[in-house]
Amino acid sequence: MKALKVGVVVAAMGFLLAGCGGGKEWEGEVTFKVTRLNPASESMGKTVPPYANLEIDQDEPGSVEPIGTRIADLDRLPEGVRVGDVVVCRVRQSDESGFDQEGVRTDVGPCRSR
Repeated sequence: MKALKVGVVVAAMGFLLAGCGGGKEWEGEVTFKVTRLNPASESMGKTVPPYANLEIDQDEPGSVEPIGTRIADLDRLPEGVRVGDVVVCRVRQSDESGFDQEGVRTDVGPCRSR
């Protein structure tokens, strides 16, 4: 009887830990305004490709963490994009830890003109 109780407790703890540690994921389209275009540069001996600063231009979606402002490599944006343009980007977020929003990875792109 005691072994059965221990087995039930161990199984319950396993389900609890699996449910909390599974991580969260979110994917959707988000509208951004291009606020700045940055040229390629050198940083710590590595070449950083050209990128754009983006600011959300819609209500916050129900993502893992707020989108707010983000960056995207220029090769993920439509050709000829300029500051002030509005683009719609695929955004993917994943929180591998599942316990908090620390370590949330956000991928932006590809994007298209609106």
